[in-house]
Amino acid sequence: MASKAVPMRESAIQSAVVQHWRMFGLPHTLVAAIPNEAAKGQAGLTKGLPDLLVVGGTVRIGFIELKTRTGRLSLEQKTFRALCAFCSIPFADTYGRDEPIGILESWGVVRRQVGAPVSYQPRDEAAEIRRRAAVGQSVEGIAASFGMRLVEVEAILSEVAP
Repeated sequence: MASKAVPMRESAIQSAVVQHWRMFGLPHTLVAAIPNEAAKGQAGLTKGLPDLLVVGGTVRIGFIELKTRTGRLSLEQKTFRALCAFCSIPFADTYGRDEPIGILESWGVVRRQVGAPVSYQPRDEAAEIRRRAAVGQSVEGIAASFGMRLVEVEAILSEVAP
């Protein structure tokens, strides 16, 4: 009987991504966890803050929300993502371990790992935009995640999928 693969928890994804930055991070960059998991009534904590703060590279400052493959953004997380889009701050909601590492590579925060086992395989961008829209991600959030203008995302969403 074949054993089922156990999906990674968000905490394990976060540890793997921060460890990847520690090993392959470029000078003058930072990837730091935002310890906000239990933001229920504690002074100074705010529900909806993302998992990672990213400083340096091509984005100067950005945020990454980590999700398991089946995870969904909360209303508070969607609100924070929309705030980032409004303020032109890069924000990426990512799924699994490889997507956030790919974002760090594309943001110029870690060295690209050619042929490494953790290397990010980018998805068909238009298909990924349609997938995110189908699960309820806002057009503003999608645009912020991909570094696109709203009109570009809307154009992709109005095209007929192949």
